[in-house]
Amino acid sequence: MKRGLLTFLVLGSLSLAHGQVDSEYQQVAIERAGKIVEKVEPALATDKRNKIRDLVADQYIALNSIHGERDRKLGEAGAAKEQILADADAAIAAQHRQYIQALGELITAEQVEEIKDGMTYHTVPKTYNNYKLMLPFAGDEELAMIHKNLIEAREHAMDGGSAKEKHAWFNKYKGRIANQLASRGYNLKSEGEQWAERRNLESTAYCITESNRLMQTLTISDEWQAEQVRNLLAYQYQKMDEIYAKKKSETTAMEQASLDGVAKEDRAMAIWKESKAALDTQRDKLFEKLGLLLTETQIELVKDEMTYNGFQKELSRFEELLPQLTDEHKAAIIVYLKEARENALNVLTNRERNQWFTKYRGRANNYLSKEGYDLRKATEELERRKNVSLQ
Repeated sequence: MKRGLLTFLVLGSLSLAHGQVDSEYQQVAIERAGKIVEKVEPALATDKRNKIRDLVADQYIALNSIHGERDRKLGEAGAAKEQILADADAAIAAQHRQYIQALGELITAEQVEEIKDGMTYHTVPKTYNNYKLMLPFAGDEELAMIHKNLIEAREHAMDGGSAKEKHAWFNKYKGRIANQLASRGYNLKSEGEQWAERRNLESTAYCITESNRLMQTLTISDEWQAEQVRNLLAYQYQKMDEIYAKKKSETTAMEQASLDGVAKEDRAMAIWKESKAALDTQRDKLFEKLGLLLTETQIELVKDEMTYNGFQKELSRFEELLPQLTDEHKAAIIVYLKEARENALNVLTNRERNQWFTKYRGRANNYLSKEGYDLRKATEELERRKNVSLQ
């Protein structure tokens, strides 16, 4: 072992063994460690909890001693900076290994992870969740990459001598995450700005007012689950805005281009199909993701609320018009109306929503006529029943 490293290690052990530790810092370390351990496993027996607390406190004290000796040496005239830093890093690494091993002999691996989080202000779970909110459709591979980098950052950060040093480690690894995400096509500046918009719950932006309205209809007690759902709904409206903005831009370019009638018609149809496909894909991705967070009943509720209950209104209309409707025919009507609702989920105005339901109401009417229902007579009979009820 190099002499410099030996100095660091001996300093740490002697300061603990002979009480050569600032009493004020020692008390701070014990209190800090106690809070961390209490959150990890409050049900632990007192003697074991105190043993773990002392182990965590000793780690803080040992690190403080190594950092203090490092800084003292760096302040000496003619100090060999690189060697001093290398020796300190080696001492910290050795202390880290001993500490983790000692913890592992007392508590479970999961509890060790919680201790690490406690020593780093729970930055890993908080930051990881923030990435999931900022990039709600990030793939499993991307999320695994993010989590791996944050865990590696934590291993360094938990040995930091100050909050600033701990956060510096996380910032370093967040830079690595940003580079890897950029290489996969993410524009983190844009994603960050959109996430900031989604977090402003007081905003009058459509994505906020609509997602807030929808959340009022859902009963979700878990705060993290609720925030994921709200964030997904707000994100959906943002993406729909983007798709419609692109459609509008391409339509404007088409109108300004020198195209003959047939070419313009073909281009308009291509723009519509591209936009429709993008909206369908985004809608399906949304409900696939929501399916991991909500029950089937809640999913149906979201779809109804996003389309202002058009499905239920149309179904009630058919049931009122045709009280003798068979189960088979009613099931067929429901299929038509649910398809209408799927399309209505892709639009942002009441007029467009009504157009989709009107279109599929017509298809349902045609189906019923072929099945032998006299819709004109049924309509007249419905009017007669209403008039009688008013008398």
